Amino acid sequence: MIPTNPTADLRALLLTGGGGAGRTTVAQAIGRILTSQNLPTAVVDLDALAQFGPNTGPAIYDQLRSLNLAALWTNYRDAGARHVIVSGAIDSPAQRTLYAGCLTGCDIQIARIVTTLDLVVERTTGTNRGPRWNLQSALDSHQQIADAALEDFSVTNNLEPADAAQEILTRAGWL
Repeated sequence: MIPTNPTADLRALLLTGGGGAGRTTVAQAIGRILTSQNLPTAVVDLDALAQFGPNTGPAIYDQLRSLNLAALWTNYRDAGARHVIVSGAIDSPAQRTLYAGCLTGCDIQIARIVTTLDLVVERTTGTNRGPRWNLQSALDSHQQIADAALEDFSVTNNLEPADAAQEILTRAGWL
């Protein structure tokens, strides 16, 4: 857990994992569980925060994600959110620090979603993942994120999204 001097009972879960691991789907399921318990919760997909082109290099995407995440968290927190679930590939200590710095006042945990590569292929075949999607890059990202070892804990996502969400919330100590 990243010590962040929380100002209140603010909590953040960063869900990382390689492409096709189910980060966004599980983040949405976590959001549904928390909001069904009347816990003010925001769900943010890092990929959606940097849909910009033409591609001018990878650095601009991290910059856009961090600026937009900080702005969104400020707005959600001011609206009453006490929990934020952020899904995205976090593959370096610098990214972990960058994104954690955007979540002012939160106790932050990172959960890595682990999925077999065969399941990634099965889940992503025939889906429209956008113009930058590349299956081999997605498969390679699983090993890169595993090697970075930035997570506080990991969960194997061979489950239904609601079950994976429940396991993550339990492991994080939120339920």
